[in-house]
Amino acid sequence: MSDRRNILVVDDDEINRMVVRVLMERRNYRVVEAASGPEALDLVKEEAFDVVLMDLSMPGMDGLETTRHIRSDAAGSQLPVVALTAHTSHKEQQMCLEAGMNAVLRKPFDSEQVDRLLGLLDHSAKGPDA
Repeated sequence: MSDRRNILVVDDDEINRMVVRVLMERRNYRVVEAASGPEALDLVKEEAFDVVLMDLSMPGMDGLETTRHIRSDAAGSQLPVVALTAHTSHKEQQMCLEAGMNAVLRKPFDSEQVDRLLGLLDHSAKGPDA
């Protein structure tokens, strides 16, 4: 049995998805991509993911609305959702948290930031006794 973890990358920009995919595959994640909020919602219903990396600025259904939909379903209530955004104001970060996101990863990001974030998510998923 593989210990490879599943990650969903949601971003309307193909280049952004490619960059994230490369970073995550180097960390032994299996990466599934969605180009829109509705596509992400369908995938979350079909597959189990360990984490979702969610772009905020997408046409139609943005990342905030998509996250609210994920949170409204019992299966998505505990799924870690991390905002991927170039928006860095305190107000925008607060909006992410209020929508149900667990953390914010600012674009552009580097490998060290990704490692720190994934480490925090891994630790919180294992619980306080880990």
